[in-house]
Amino acid sequence: MKSVCAKCGSSKIIPDAQVFDQGQYSDGYVKVMVPEEPEALIFKGNKLTPLRARVCGDCGFTELAVEDPQLLWEAYVKSHPDFLG
Repeated sequence: MKSVCAKCGSSKIIPDAQVFDQGQYSDGYVKVMVPEEPEALIFKGNKLTPLRARVCGDCGFTELAVEDPQLLWEAYVKSHPDFLG
C-alpha cells in the first residue's frame, strides 16, 4: 500500500525521517517524555521514546509519531490512577 500526503495527496512521502536534537549532549534524537511519578521531587520515573517524522516531499507537511507509544501510555496511566480510559 502506497501512502499519500494527508494535506496535498502527493505520493512523495519520506516515511521515517529522523528528527534531531541539537543539544550539546544529544544522542541525535528528539524524544517525548512522560513521568510515571510527576509529584516526586526526584526520580520521577521518566519514560522517553524517540520521535520520528513522516514528511511530504512536495508540500512539506510533516506528521510526527513516537517509536514506542505503549511505553508512554503505560507511564501516563500509572501517573494518573483516576484516569478512566
